[in-house]
Amino acid sequence: MGSFIKKDLFLFLRDRKELVVALLLPIVIIFVLNLAFDGLFDSNEEATLDIHLALVNQDNQEKVTESLQEKLIEEGSFDEMEATAIAEQASYADPVEALANFLESEDLQNWVTIHDLDETEAIDQVEQGEIDGMLVIPNDFTVESLYAAFTGEPPAVSLAYKMEEETANNGTMYDIINGFIDNLNYQFAMQQIAGSNEVEVVQPQGGVEQLGEGETFTMSQYFTLAMGILFALFLSITVAAKTGEEIRQQVFDRILVTNSHPMLFLIGKMVSTFILAWLQISIVFGLAHLILDVFPGRSLDFWLGVAVITLLFALAVAGLAAVFTSIALQMHNIDAANGVFNVIAMVLAVLGGNFVPIYVFPDWMQRVSEWTPNGLTLSMMMEWLQYQQVSSLIMPSLMLVGFFVLCTLVGLAMYPKRGGAK
Repeated sequence: MGSFIKKDLFLFLRDRKELVVALLLPIVIIFVLNLAFDGLFDSNEEATLDIHLALVNQDNQEKVTESLQEKLIEEGSFDEMEATAIAEQASYADPVEALANFLESEDLQNWVTIHDLDETEAIDQVEQGEIDGMLVIPNDFTVESLYAAFTGEPPAVSLAYKMEEETANNGTMYDIINGFIDNLNYQFAMQQIAGSNEVEVVQPQGGVEQLGEGETFTMSQYFTLAMGILFALFLSITVAAKTGEEIRQQVFDRILVTNSHPMLFLIGKMVSTFILAWLQISIVFGLAHLILDVFPGRSLDFWLGVAVITLLFALAVAGLAAVFTSIALQMHNIDAANGVFNVIAMVLAVLGGNFVPIYVFPDWMQRVSEWTPNGLTLSMMMEWLQYQQVSSLIMPSLMLVGFFVLCTLVGLAMYPKRGGAK
């Protein structure tokens, strides 16, 4: 068995062109991409957006408690005592005030300017391009929002965000407002479930829901992960392509003459691919970190997690190499087989987000990405990079092992019987 593994390792290592492609080319690409996009997506830089938002408040906030109490009795089928208790409880929450405080908070004041205007003036300034958009708080918004929060019914009145044209500023502001409303609704629901006597509206920190204390990741890290995984994926083609050379040199026939089991040929390909893929990714990540300081300040636990994820992906690449090797042994034209393998790898690379960040794709493509070994591995790496939670890696790890088992079974099923290789 060891001789088969040595054979495949030596076949690869003595090919200097393949060594350059596998080790130096990804480093060069990572370096070029970092120079090209330096600082463009750096999350640590100060925001450069300058958003001007008109706030049009048409809500009559006088006698909110009395109006809510009447509405609860007339439309909500509450008795007077229940309605009074709920209205009193709701008096501590003012969604309009909460929204105004949020928009004028320290987190937003550096790049969002609020203009309190009436609707006519706001429309004129939006049309003239002096203001990016306008947020209209309609009449009875406070009463309707509180009524909906305590009855579970959909609100009859909602905020209206109006703009002249779709821009990056408008899209960002719309997402932030949506995030605030979602957070506000969540707080209302939690306070209602808890049955507290006093509703405390917790101000959100921004338009993006924060899921724990996670580290941010940079585009430099994304490029490094994507390129390392991509070139490891192509190793399955490289190892399988050597099969054509071995067929021409009658290596496969000589194995049969020595009375060695033909299956050892396939197993040797898988083991050597596993070793080469793991070494290749490890070297690329290591060199990228040493040269560009891609993963600064990371602990030993982080690097151990990266090593485990890399091992799992190398296992998946080995399974893919088994399928490609069996196909290569069945085909007369090895060049045509290599062409098919490259097409498959390119499709996997696109779907897996190795060329373009997957989040720019439609939702259905993002879901498909999770079923590709490279896309799944990239997602695992980014998850580990941000949160380092072992529990979040269990299911993806099982999926990668499942992919390896499936590919191995397919490779064994397609493997030619004695004398069947082309």
